[in-house]
Amino acid sequence: MMRLFKSMTLFFLLALNHLVAAQTSGERKAQELITALNKTQFVQEYRDYKAGIELDIAEFKLVESDFQERDVKRIQLYYNQSRAKFDAILDKLQADLTSRAMRKTIAQNPERYTKALKGSLTAAVNFYNDNCKKRIEELTEKDSAMDVETIQGLFDGVLGLVELFKSKSASANELTVAYLESEFIEPLRLKAWEEIL
Repeated sequence: MMRLFKSMTLFFLLALNHLVAAQTSGERKAQELITALNKTQFVQEYRDYKAGIELDIAEFKLVESDFQERDVKRIQLYYNQSRAKFDAILDKLQADLTSRAMRKTIAQNPERYTKALKGSLTAAVNFYNDNCKKRIEELTEKDSAMDVETIQGLFDGVLGLVELFKSKSASANELTVAYLESEFIEPLRLKAWEEIL
């Protein structure tokens, strides 16, 4: 009886050790993919663009008391709408990266996916520029922090991001939505209006 108990305990410990090793291997592959994504031109430029938008809002908030409340509320509304548009792009990236079927579709037709992603990105950038940024510049009579090179780099980087999706599809099998959100998507999200100081 004691020998059976020891054998079962040993079997259980070996199985548990194997499970932990498998999780560690899966997490390692997922982290390798996240690291590779973070090194893409797209992500680097997206971070710069995000920082520029948040700088625009921070600078505006420093002088918002100089303007009528309705103008400040309008800027806030445009910012929140812009934020929602950029969040929708990130949500789609997250859904696509964690869907085997979508990764297969991307691998089969990366140009089509690149075009769709660029279209969504262009719409979000144009909405921010035409509404929030333009209104801030009209009120403050100064140009915003955004530069054209960052925006062009952002668009140019989309293909590299899609090519990485295609080449690292197997590693993406290890991604969970929660892990991708916390380690990749959340750092790219624009801060809430109240969080920008």
